[in-house]
Amino acid sequence: MSAAVIGAPVQRGVLPPIVGASAALRETVALAQRFAATDVPILLVGPTGTGKELFASHIHEWSGVRGELVDVNCATLPRELVDAQLFGCRRGAYTGAVESTPGLIEAADGGTLFLDELCSLSLEAQAKLLRVVETGEFRRLGETTKRRADFRLVAATQRLDPAGIEARVLRADLVQRLAGVIVELPPLANRLEDVIALAEHFAGAAGKVLAPSALDVLCGYRWPGNVRELRRVIERAACLARDGTLDAATVSRGIALGQANGARIETALAGEPSGPWLARVIVAGRRHAWHAGRMAAALRINRATLFRRLKAARSSIRQLQELAMYCAQTNGKK
Repeated sequence: MSAAVIGAPVQRGVLPPIVGASAALRETVALAQRFAATDVPILLVGPTGTGKELFASHIHEWSGVRGELVDVNCATLPRELVDAQLFGCRRGAYTGAVESTPGLIEAADGGTLFLDELCSLSLEAQAKLLRVVETGEFRRLGETTKRRADFRLVAATQRLDPAGIEARVLRADLVQRLAGVIVELPPLANRLEDVIALAEHFAGAAGKVLAPSALDVLCGYRWPGNVRELRRVIERAACLARDGTLDAATVSRGIALGQANGARIETALAGEPSGPWLARVIVAGRRHAWHAGRMAAALRINRATLFRRLKAARSSIRQLQELAMYCAQTNGKK
């Protein structure tokens, strides 16, 4: 299956493409593209790593607005400086304000304002943002004069449920105003066709190809980190590969090196028929300093049988030792 680029081509700048093969993704792209050229606010909803930033960038390009895309990660705004960063400030409005500066909303005038991680904003900041969304008017911190900004509005949140609103994490009136249309980005685990298409795309970008055996590993994993995790896995596998092909063992290692130590080893061997037995060999190796005779005794087999079974599993003590070391080293760096 070849990786399919979905959506109309963009004219400005160079954006990573939206890649997939599933009907669900095509419908999502079609919906976003249809509303991009309107004034209707778009609310992107999806788990972390599903590509909300990428969708926002494409919506900006599809919209045809002349201005810039202003990407506001609400989670990174310092709580004490939210007003100054969003709305701007007048010189002397607070300690450290040595000159008058425009805010992010003002910078989005004529372009697109993308509000990511919306629920990270305080309720007070959400109330002020609601007024801007409704009227297009705002005041710089320390000023009394109203200013105006006209922008295309896109917002994003990981989930949209009544519990968050009832707990007053999100203001209901702000959600209603931002959700002119809700575009949901489903988790990657629900789109196996896209797993293969994306993996082939990322592998191709790294100058590699996927072996058929790798596809079983990729489709058998749940991808809690979604597209972002898949991209990192292929990047790690490409670094580990000894040739131009990413096989099941290499992709499994790529997955494992992004997990906690024990879980990484189990996942690294999940795509291999002898995976559970090889995991036992690794445990024996750690306990007995990778001495073949003592490992065989711990496994209740003789040394010759150990080597024969390792050969049948297309593995070796050295390879398993390297895998254990990779996992332990990565775990220690976290």
